This record gives sequence, C-alpha cells and structure tokens, in this order.
Amino acid sequence: MSTLLLPLHLFTLGFLAITIVLADHAAFSWIRGKVAILDEAKVRKYHRNTWIGLIGMIVTGVFLFIPMREYLLTRPQFYIKMAFVVTLIANAFVIGHLQKRATTQSFKDLSFKEKLPLFISGAVSTVAWLGAATTALFLVEEF
Repeated sequence: MSTLLLPLHLFTLGFLAITIVLADHAAFSWIRGKVAILDEAKVRKYHRNTWIGLIGMIVTGVFLFIPMREYLLTRPQFYIKMAFVVTLIANAFVIGHLQKRATTQSFKDLSFKEKLPLFISGAVSTVAWLGAATTALFLVEEF
C-alpha cells in the first residue's frame, strides 16, 4: 500500500496545481478587466476542487507520515511544513468568503480596502503552497 501512497500524493498535488492555475488565470482575467465578473459556478467548482485536493493531500500525507513518524517528529522542517498546511486550510476559508466579490462586482469598482484582502490572501496562498512543497523536498532529501 505504501508504494501507492506517494504517487497518489503527488498525483493529487498535480490535480491541485492544475486547479489552482485555472482559478488564478480566471482571477487575473478579472483583475485585468478582461472579465467584468467571474462565473459563480466555475468559481465554486475551482474552490470545491481545491478543497478536495487539499483534503486528499492531507489524507495521503497522514498515511505517509505514520511509518515515518519517529523520524519526521524530530525534524524542524516537518513542523514548518505543517504550519504551511494549517495556513492553507485557514486561507481556504478566507478565499471562500472573498470569492463572492469576484462573482458580483468588477475589480475596478472595488475600493482599495476591498482589494487589499484579495491580494493578501493570494500572497498567503502562494507562499504557503510553495513553502509546503519546498519543505517536503527537504524532508525527502534527508530521509
């Protein structure tokens, strides 16, 4: 079973990467004014697929963790990775709340105060995804 877990974990990461690229492309089209508002069904689909992928990564990650727990619990990189994962979960709730703006208002009509949380959430998401992936590489390299 463990020989299937890592490929499944990586497949899920690929699914997430595609989902996030598609969602970000739509968001950038909205920010640049190429699209006045985003299609609510598509935005919900991207968000749902991101949640599915994130949960899939967590579940497969738990099963990958179990046989390596004694080693991983001694590595600071593991705790850093888990901090990134918790950040991703929290930010997913924030994005769920913020996404409604893109389906009801054009970006140019938003005030700076309304735009700022969108940019902060996007930056947090980018840093957390890249941070989780990068710290995972440091864990694999050591093992």
